[in-house]
Amino acid sequence: MNTLIRPALLSDIPGILTQMQEFYAGERIVYDPRHAEVALTELIRKRNLGVALIVLVDGRPAGYCIVTFGFSLEFRGRFALLDELYIREECRGEGLGGRCLTVVENLCRSDGIRALRLEVETANGRARGFYRRVGFQEHDRRLMTKWIRLTEGDA
Repeated sequence: MNTLIRPALLSDIPGILTQMQEFYAGERIVYDPRHAEVALTELIRKRNLGVALIVLVDGRPAGYCIVTFGFSLEFRGRFALLDELYIREECRGEGLGGRCLTVVENLCRSDGIRALRLEVETANGRARGFYRRVGFQEHDRRLMTKWIRLTEGDA
C-alpha cells in the first residue's frame, strides 16, 4: 500500500467534496455542496487560515483532513483545530488516521502552535478512543455555537 498525505490543491476539491458528503452523512451533519466548495476553496487559497490535506492510497483518494487556525489566550496564542478528519470506511484500520495526525502535529510544531483541539461526537466511542490513545484529553466543557447571519437571506 503506497500512502501519500499532502496539502490539497484546488484540483483536489471535487474529490474532497465527495468525501465530505460521505463524512457528513455518517455524522448526520447537514451538507451543502455550494457552501462547502466556497469554504474549501478559501482555505486552500489562504494558508494563514489553515490547511487541507488529502490522503491518497495507491493514487486513489482515501481520506482528507482539515486543520484551521485560531487564537486563544488559554492556549498561549495560535492554536489549531482539527476541524475534520475522514478516512473512507474501506481504508480504516490501516493507520491512516494516525499518520494524518503525525503530519498535522509536525505542521503545528513548525508553525509554533502548541495546542491542537478537536470536536468529536460523544456517541462516537471508536473515534473518542482513538483520539485518547494518541494523546488528546477530554474536557468537562460543552462546545456551543451561535450562527451569525451576515445578510437577510443567509441561512
